[in-house]
Amino acid sequence: MKPKKSAILVMACCLLIGGALTTAWADGLSDARRRGSLRVGVKTDFAPFGYEAPSGQILGFDADIARYLARALLDDEAAVELVPVTSGSRIPLLYSDLIDAIVASMTITGDRRRVLDFSQPYFVTGSLLLTLKDSPIRGVQDLAGQRVAVVKGAVQATDLPMIAPKARLEFFDSLPEALHALRARKVEALCQDDIALLNEARVDANLSIVGKPFLPRPYAIAVRKGEAKFLAWIDAQLEKMKEDGTLQQLRRKHFSELEADLMPLP
Repeated sequence: MKPKKSAILVMACCLLIGGALTTAWADGLSDARRRGSLRVGVKTDFAPFGYEAPSGQILGFDADIARYLARALLDDEAAVELVPVTSGSRIPLLYSDLIDAIVASMTITGDRRRVLDFSQPYFVTGSLLLTLKDSPIRGVQDLAGQRVAVVKGAVQATDLPMIAPKARLEFFDSLPEALHALRARKVEALCQDDIALLNEARVDANLSIVGKPFLPRPYAIAVRKGEAKFLAWIDAQLEKMKEDGTLQQLRRKHFSELEADLMPLP
């Protein structure tokens, strides 16, 4: 998959929107109230934002935000249906009416704004590089000719070529697949959001963070284009989470050992 395929995905989603406007949903907020459950797309391969516990329960920072939204909307956090998504599948699943909203470490980009409406930011992240300990790579300046793993549909697929145009991008469906390729030396580095790679380096002594975060971008909750009422409601809940300290509590819960490396709240 080449970087230009992100543009193809956007075009496909535009076509989906054109047909979707005549489908049965009112908007995510009304649908969730009528259904009695809020369907939220979250990642399960992106700890500590979203991951699956041995019990099968989906945990993580984004999962807890989704539970908060369900409690605010339906007075019961158990009324949330957490639907696993990947970077590449989350927009199609939203427009297939299988989820009401995306809370899946999704960065705001111009292309995505063409097909989605975004909430106010709830987290800020930059991209980082992860290598094996014995790698000679010390930063993006060393990536020319090097094989670098990125996840399909992730922002690094377009961001990295802007600052390391001679890097050889290798695309993977998920972060675990990209990590496996790095450990197996099928790639020389992995480029992904800083918090995910900081977490991996913390638990695996064979991995090393190199360089500093670059091209910081905000994470936001995404809904289908034109769902202004739903978006306003989500923004109001995020404001409450900031004002009552819930958002900071969740940061401490999920990122306590990494807090010093995180960018400040937006």
